[in-house]
Amino acid sequence: MRKALVCGILLALLRPVWGADELAASLRLRGGFDSNPQFSNGTGIGGSAFIATDASLVAAHKDGDIGLGLAAEASRTQYANPDVVSALNGKVIIRGMLGGDDLNLSSVTTISDVSTYNLRSSDLIQSVKGEAKISSFKMFVTAEGARSSLNQTNAIFQDFLPEAQQYLRGTVIPGIAYVHGKFEVGTSVNVSVRRYAREFDVFGYRRDNERVQPFVFAKYADKDFSVAGSLSQLRGTWHDPDFSDVRALLYDGKLHWKRDAFTLDLAAWRRANETTFPISPITIDAAFTGKLSWAASANLTLSAAAGYATTRYLDSPFEATTRSIAFGGVYDLGNDYALGLDLTYAQGVLISGDNANALILSSSITRKFTPLAQGTDSKTGTKTFGKLL
Repeated sequence: MRKALVCGILLALLRPVWGADELAASLRLRGGFDSNPQFSNGTGIGGSAFIATDASLVAAHKDGDIGLGLAAEASRTQYANPDVVSALNGKVIIRGMLGGDDLNLSSVTTISDVSTYNLRSSDLIQSVKGEAKISSFKMFVTAEGARSSLNQTNAIFQDFLPEAQQYLRGTVIPGIAYVHGKFEVGTSVNVSVRRYAREFDVFGYRRDNERVQPFVFAKYADKDFSVAGSLSQLRGTWHDPDFSDVRALLYDGKLHWKRDAFTLDLAAWRRANETTFPISPITIDAAFTGKLSWAASANLTLSAAAGYATTRYLDSPFEATTRSIAFGGVYDLGNDYALGLDLTYAQGVLISGDNANALILSSSITRKFTPLAQGTDSKTGTKTFGKLL
């Protein structure tokens, strides 16, 4: 949870804006020192210097009623301390769309892989969504299939499981929304089934389950202000009699506000996540984050952020919490180069009940690439696209 809260990757979001061909990429090199890279209770392997590379790419193309898009990101962190496992993350999203605002069909393929000191996971997700708009009402249905693999460290083996837990997931999400100007409100229901490759996991539990999760959601988006939120009730039934049926209230909310030189971003969510923990069917994770940015000058942006996260293991008394505070600055060097400096402090209570803390100091240099950035023809005054670099 600490890695997700403090050192999480900023995913390249594929926006459904198909106005023209788009291509953008960025490469960031980071280096610094982490006093507790495995977020242990202080009796672990100690701190370490590190170097990291983060790369992202977004591309989009539209031809009539057909739109195609790609978003990809990869990150690797290597530590000087040989006892610290390097972290590797990658994600690719391929999106296709056919139709217009009144009637369209879209497909999203997601491939992701994560490998850290306490988590090894991979996902292949295929989603197809149909949407129709009649007057101010929007009706939609999404069908999704996924194959996932999950392996986490645990106290029993003192390491990863002998083999990862693999499962298939099928999901159907019908819904309806009312749209008026910049405001949208609606309701949907998520019905899903999970089937594991092995009937019993390594601890002898059956993890097959079915879930029903009705949603209500709303959002408002303006130029300098946007807010979105959803509320849902998860009802899950597991095949193993030792796992209690799950009844959990979940939520997700975001707020973005920009005023003059200041930008405020707030987020709060409570979600259900898969786990390999022996006596828990799932975990209920919650997080609250806030970030305030200040454009101190045309080239310098300063920021401060804080976060609080919890992971609760159902059917057990175990829980882990993390608190963090961070300060950073980015200086634009021009010509698509930027320098960054970040300081983060995290403090938490581990599942064992022990306290842990970490101090992370890093600097970075980022290079952005926009080979298809729009320019203006000096003779005609029309928009043009630059050549590929």
